[in-house]
Formats: sequence, C-alpha cells, structure tokens
Amino acid sequence: MSGHTVERMLRWYPAGWRDRYGDELVALMEDDLGGAPPSARYRWSIATAGLRERALASGLLGRSAGADERMRTGVQLVLAGWAACIFAGAVFAKIAEHFAPALAAPHRAIPQDAFDAVQGAAALAAACTLLAIAVALRALVGFVRAGGWSTLRRPVLQAGAPSILVVVALARLAPWAHSLSNAARNGGDPAYGAAFVAWALLVAGALALWARAGAVAFRGLRPTGRTLGAIGALATIVAVAILAVTAAVALWWAQIALHAPWFLHGTPAGSAGSPWDPTLAGAACVMLLALGVAQHGVSRIVGARRELASHRD
Repeated sequence: MSGHTVERMLRWYPAGWRDRYGDELVALMEDDLGGAPPSARYRWSIATAGLRERALASGLLGRSAGADERMRTGVQLVLAGWAACIFAGAVFAKIAEHFAPALAAPHRAIPQDAFDAVQGAAALAAACTLLAIAVALRALVGFVRAGGWSTLRRPVLQAGAPSILVVVALARLAPWAHSLSNAARNGGDPAYGAAFVAWALLVAGALALWARAGAVAFRGLRPTGRTLGAIGALATIVAVAILAVTAAVALWWAQIALHAPWFLHGTPAGSAGSPWDPTLAGAACVMLLALGVAQHGVSRIVGARRELASHRD
C-alpha cells in the first residue's frame, strides 16, 4: 500500500483526530492489508468511519463536542435547510402564480389560505434570519476587525458573482414570462421552460454559496453564551417556519389536485388533468429534505441548551 493511498484514506478523518490517532490507524491498515492494495469495501469502511468522526467532532452527531459547538452546528443546519426551502419556495411561487381564477369561488378559500400561510411563514423566517444577523453583528464586526475578512473574502465573492447573474437573468426572464400565457409558462414553451430551469439552478447555486459563506462567518464568531442562545432560539423559529411552509404547500397541492388539476399543466379549465406535477413534486421533496435537516439542527440546539442550563444550575 503506497504512502499516497494512505494519505488519501486518512483525509476522511478530521485534522485533530489524524494528529492524535493517525499513526495508529496507519499501522492498523498496514497490518490488515499486508502490503496489498485496499479493496473498494475496505476503502468504504475507512471513509464511513472517517465521516463519522468528522460528524462527532463538528457536533453533528453525539455529545463528544462541547455544547456551544453543538449549538453552532444546529444553527448552521437550520441555515442550510432555510436556504434549500427558499429555493423550493421560489419554484412553488412560480407554479402557483395566478391560481385563483382556475378555481370556482366555493373552492378558493382553503388554497388561498394555504398560499398566504406559505408567504407568512416565509416572511417570519426571513425576519428571524435578519434579526439573528443583527444579534450577531457585534461579534461579526469583531471577527472582521481581527482579520476574519481574509477567511470570508473568498466565499463572499464566490456567492456574490452568481447572485448578480440571478438578478440580471431575472430582469430578462420576467418580461418574457409576462408575455406568455399560463399554458406556455407551464410547459407550453420549451425555450422558456429551459431558460427558467437554468435560472432556477443558478438561484440554487447562489443560495448554496451564500449559506456556505454564512456558515464560514458563523464558525469564526465567538459570541457570548447569551448571544449564541438568542441565535439558537431564532433558528428554532425558522425551523418551525419551514415546517409551516412545507405543510401549507402540501395543503395547497391537495386542494388544487382535488378541484383544479388542469391548472398544474396549463390546460383549459374543466379539462381532465393529472394531479401529478414533476416540478412541484421536486420542490416538495426539497422542502421535505430541508425540513429534515432543520429539525435535526433544532435537536442539536435543544440538547445543547439543556446541557448549558444544567451547568448553570
């Protein structure tokens, strides 16, 4: 087994773990393999064990990391879930625009309430996110003044470039969308459909990069326990908002599928139509994934808060 192979396999483990146990693991691998190249199954076992150690060290799993670290990780998970939910919510908003005329008056109340609930929950989550940034602003300024901008510069610039492209592309896409009929916007115009998918992927990339930049910034902060607790509480509210958004979207889809399935495909009102829409299904799956990530984040936050409270007592 070559030294290069050993080095690559060790990279699955966090740096601190490698410094402490790396030599022992190398000796164990040499004994196991006896000079033979590692099989795919052996590589997989090393990779999964290394990823587990990374999860434990970061506070993603277990209790080996400190309570503050676990709370940080929980907040970051909620941030990642919220970024994914924003993307899925934007796709839903595009699909649901101008849905009310497709429904008979007696059937509009519930889907309209569900749509309004999506908007309200999203606004609540956005407000909590901005408030968390305001709460952490003092610590962020201190981090930047202490030289943290050198760490933040690259992820911020990487997120800023596609964000500018998103705005420019939207300025071109919006007039095009307004010039088309509902049927054309929902699959009738292949060129517009391809352009919208490309724009949506660009939005997803920009959101992912901003979430990464936020995670890098948050990792560098050293807020007081009280400030970190406030950020954790706000993150918990954001996770609840993600749950509300997901549930409201499911209710809206169920009502449209029941009373106006043709709307999902842009076909004439009253015509036969399938309640299945792959784009909406994809958005719903992203929301469910975002919800799972955010709820795991909340579990880390709650567990850390309980431990910190017990220490104070």
